[in-house]
Order: sequence, then C-alpha cells, then structure tokens
Amino acid sequence: MAANPALVQTGAGEMMPAPFPNEAFILRRPGCGFEIDSVRTRSGKWSAKGCIYLSNVRLVFLADKPDESGLVGFDLPLTYINNDKLNQPIFGCNNLAGKCWPAVEGGGPAGTLAPHDWKVLFKSGGIGTLYPLYYALVQRAKRADAAAKQQAPGVAQEEITKMAHTAFVDPNDPTTVYLTQPVGDEQRLKEQPK
Repeated sequence: MAANPALVQTGAGEMMPAPFPNEAFILRRPGCGFEIDSVRTRSGKWSAKGCIYLSNVRLVFLADKPDESGLVGFDLPLTYINNDKLNQPIFGCNNLAGKCWPAVEGGGPAGTLAPHDWKVLFKSGGIGTLYPLYYALVQRAKRADAAAKQQAPGVAQEEITKMAHTAFVDPNDPTTVYLTQPVGDEQRLKEQPK
C-alpha cells in the first residue's frame, strides 16, 4: 500500500493512475467511499469519496478532491491484500474490506510492518460487474506472484483482455470496464513497482 500514486491525464481530461509497464487497467468505479487506518494524518485514519481503478497489478483509490493532509489516493498492490471480504449488510451499503501491507522498506508479507485495514464503500449502484473481476484479478495476481518467485515473470495480456471482454455487466453497477487502455504507452511509468 502506498499513498499518492503517480497520476496521468486521459484523453477525456480525467486524472487516473499512471500505469506501470505491463499493467492493464480493467475498470473504473466512481461514487465510492474509502477508509483506511494507521496513516499519517492527525487522527491516524483517512476517509474520502472518489473512484477506484482496478488493474492486473493493483487497486487504486483516487479522491474526488485532495485532502488538507495532502492525501489524494492510495495504491493497494493485489499481492499485498489479505483477509479481503465482501460485506453486504442489511442496512448500509455493500463494501469490500481487508488488510494491505505497506509497500515500503520493511513492509510486505515478509516485512515487519503491520498491514493497514481498508474499506471501499459502494455508495451508488450494485457490485455485480466489479466484484467478480476484482476477485479473479486478486487470485490471478497471487498465483502469478508465487510463480514469479520460482521463475521469470511472463505477461498474460491475452488472459486479461479476454476477462474484460467477457465480463458480466450488471445494469445497476456504474463500473466502467476498459476494453482498451485509457492512456497511451508514452504515459506509462518506466519502472515496475518495487
């Protein structure tokens, strides 16, 4: 987990996370709330309204407007997410909650730093499009990470494209599924995440 990911502007004029090499963004979901604890704010917690982006590498939350603390968003690497759970309360909105290790020195599953508790609140519409894609991408990222530790990583771009093209679309879910990438290769970051 990292604060304030690098951003780029799309052709439509909106800001989105700058993609890493070999990263493919699958969807964008507006109208979400986000909560995270153990961060460097006065209260030690942060919450905002904004949108999430999901890729084959990470889940990114971007706030609609910057916070007085300087926080604009958070980047949650899919391989660092654990204990994630979909909650569908009788009263209140659907939410996805879990823990994510910080992506800093001493962080990560083998690190000494404790994971942060996080929650994405789906305040408008359903989750029938988003959740199956999220779950499949997290599982795929964790399998790929385990395989990469045994051999050199390969890009399964065809699988990701197929997943996006065959996604079930819930008419109540305002998620945008990307069939093509919203930014060009020239706007990609030069290095893989560390």
